[in-house]
Amino acid sequence: MPRGEGTAKRILVVEDSMIIALDTEECLLSLGAGAVTVQATVAGALAALDKEEFDLALLDFNLGGESSERVAEELRVRGIPFWLATGYGELAEKADDIGASGLLVKPYGREDLARIMHDFATPGDAAR
Repeated sequence: MPRGEGTAKRILVVEDSMIIALDTEECLLSLGAGAVTVQATVAGALAALDKEEFDLALLDFNLGGESSERVAEELRVRGIPFWLATGYGELAEKADDIGASGLLVKPYGREDLARIMHDFATPGDAAR
């Protein structure tokens, strides 16, 4: 679904903390997402992108011993908007450099995810 045409229905969450991933999934579903696919590794995320279509993605930038930058590059090539999730606020410049729609600073909550869903639905009003 193109940005600006309603709520994101298919969302990819790349997060290596299972607690955060499950909470994010639950929140996104309660906000109107139809399906949330959770992956904990770059390889898993890239495989999911090959098998499924997504409207948007949330990427934890630091996945243990690897970064999700390769996933971000693939999302950018496919034209899928994505937000970087991180516990490190200094990644704001990195988010711009790799084409993220915004930065989601941990710990984040339902209100932050609601804002992202709103930004997806109304991209002209999106604020970082």
